[in-house]
Amino acid sequence: MCCKIVLFFLFIGLAKSYQVSNSEWGENCPPECDCQTVSATQTLISKWKSENSSTKTALCVLKNESLSLILDLPNDTESFTVLQANDDSLMVFTNNILKHLQNVKNIDMQGSLTAAKIYLTNDIFHDLRDLKYVSLQRVDLTRGEKAFSKLSSLEVLYVIHCDIGYLKWEMLDGLKNLKELYLVQSGIKELYGFAFYGTPELRRLFLSHNDLFSVEADAFVGLLKLEHLDLSNNRIDHLSGLTFPPLPHLQWLELKHNPIKVIFPHCFQYLNGTQHLTLGHQKQPVHLMKFSFRGLYSLLFLHIPNIDNDALFEHMFYDLKSLSHMNLRGRIKLINNRAFNGAHKVLKKLVLHDCQIERMFSDSLYGLESLHLLDLSENRLRSLPDGIFSHLKAIKQIRLNNNQITQVPNNVFLPLYSLQELSIYNNPWNCTCGMKYWKERIVMAKSEENTEMCNETLCSNSNVTSEEIDLMPRCKDPKSYEGQSVFQVLKLLKCDRQL
Repeated sequence: MCCKIVLFFLFIGLAKSYQVSNSEWGENCPPECDCQTVSATQTLISKWKSENSSTKTALCVLKNESLSLILDLPNDTESFTVLQANDDSLMVFTNNILKHLQNVKNIDMQGSLTAAKIYLTNDIFHDLRDLKYVSLQRVDLTRGEKAFSKLSSLEVLYVIHCDIGYLKWEMLDGLKNLKELYLVQSGIKELYGFAFYGTPELRRLFLSHNDLFSVEADAFVGLLKLEHLDLSNNRIDHLSGLTFPPLPHLQWLELKHNPIKVIFPHCFQYLNGTQHLTLGHQKQPVHLMKFSFRGLYSLLFLHIPNIDNDALFEHMFYDLKSLSHMNLRGRIKLINNRAFNGAHKVLKKLVLHDCQIERMFSDSLYGLESLHLLDLSENRLRSLPDGIFSHLKAIKQIRLNNNQITQVPNNVFLPLYSLQELSIYNNPWNCTCGMKYWKERIVMAKSEENTEMCNETLCSNSNVTSEEIDLMPRCKDPKSYEGQSVFQVLKLLKCDRQL
């Protein structure tokens, strides 16, 4: 995703840069280049220059044999983009080619879409002390492992499709003002110890779409100001207490699309400020243990797309005292008493849709007094224990549709005074007068949540729309009433219903 964002902004910056020109600057620009003065707001340099300023930009399409033409660019060029011609064999950049551009603050290098690449030497940028933004795409860094070191003014670094392999501390040494770092789709297999120690001001770190199998805490040592860490779309298969060091300001952690098999206890123990966490892979079940989430005091949202646990039990969600939304899918056959203790204080949405749940106990939902939405749809429940909803003092929506429930305790819904919607359709109901307390207006209520549920589950891969969902609970037994509305049958049974 971040690659698309980078390319989008690069395209916008380049496209707009030709809309405002100044014929007085860049008149002697090489024929393979386009030199113009544009408003800073039309380039990525607008991050560092005031809106009313102008920026002297140069864009060149070159081959290796024509690299010397860069020497003819105006010495006061501030923004420089080089595109490698598709029919080029290779392109080698050295310090001598760029060192006259002492005022340049923005450099963008894009290698050919063919097998050819741009090669950088270690000293390529070392004389460009004012560089603030560097973007490299399809660039070979095997000869330039120290190309960025000592660039103390650099604030943003994009490295995409650059085949790094092993990230060592030398590559980022001395980047004391770096705020954003993108090392994406670059074949990174391992992060060496202290890999980011030279970037103490780093706020956003993107390492997605690489080949990381594991992550060790010593790689992230020194990132005390980091706010966003993206490790998605790698090959990480486990998390433990040795994965993350103290990252006191980390708010967003992306671990989705990793084949994580087990989340061992205390693996997030030092991430006390993290608010958003995504993890797991739809094709790889992940197993939770007691205290798997210990330390995540500030977490607001938890989504696991493929959980694999025989049961949920107490202390599994310990320390999630700020959690407001939990969404689990996969395999959970049993929900034990007090299973959500630790995450119960402010939890408002609990979605356990399509989890193969077969059994719950009367205290399975203990403590969830702030819960507004409970989704238990698409499971394998055959019955509900008496008093299971008694703790849900603020509940507004309950989804029990598409289970195998035949009967429930007569008064199970009666004390839910705040309940506004109850989805109980697509269950094989055994209709008796014990259902006389059901309120038709609540059972048949439609809302945006019903529509969302249709769009995500029932109506996908079909021609059914949310307006066509049959919300009516229907009888399976007695056989004489099979297929009829519960509320019609209650009238036929002459039950004294209390609405």
